[in-house]
Amino acid sequence: MKAMIRRGLQRAGRLPLSLRQAVKFGLVGVSNTAVDWLVYFLLTAGLHVWMIHPTLAKGISYSAGILNSFVWNRNWTFRSKSRAAVTFFPFLAVNLIGLAINTGLMQLGLFGFGLPEVVSLGLATAGTLAWNFVFSKFLIFRS
Repeated sequence: MKAMIRRGLQRAGRLPLSLRQAVKFGLVGVSNTAVDWLVYFLLTAGLHVWMIHPTLAKGISYSAGILNSFVWNRNWTFRSKSRAAVTFFPFLAVNLIGLAINTGLMQLGLFGFGLPEVVSLGLATAGTLAWNFVFSKFLIFRS
């Protein structure tokens, strides 16, 4: 079993850098969603002390996901040597534009093209993923 895992990691290490970064970026995205949902449910239901309004809780939880994304993408996906203070605000701006793209593509898919909700959701997610990856790789965390 260990040998099989080792061979898999060696093969992954031979992938082109951009592809490795894209896979890592996607994995970080999954973790961002997990952080977002976990914080949201803790604030709205899990911690009866808080019982924060769902809209406020979503803002806080989404922010936690963005922070998670920044830390992991800066340190693991792109291994940026730039100071965090220099890259954080451009990263935040790109992600907020990504949020606008996400909601815009969802709106366009649902009401512009009449696509099913799940297809529109996929379109919005793919578009935002591409936007965030390209700007993170070539602008924010470039070597």
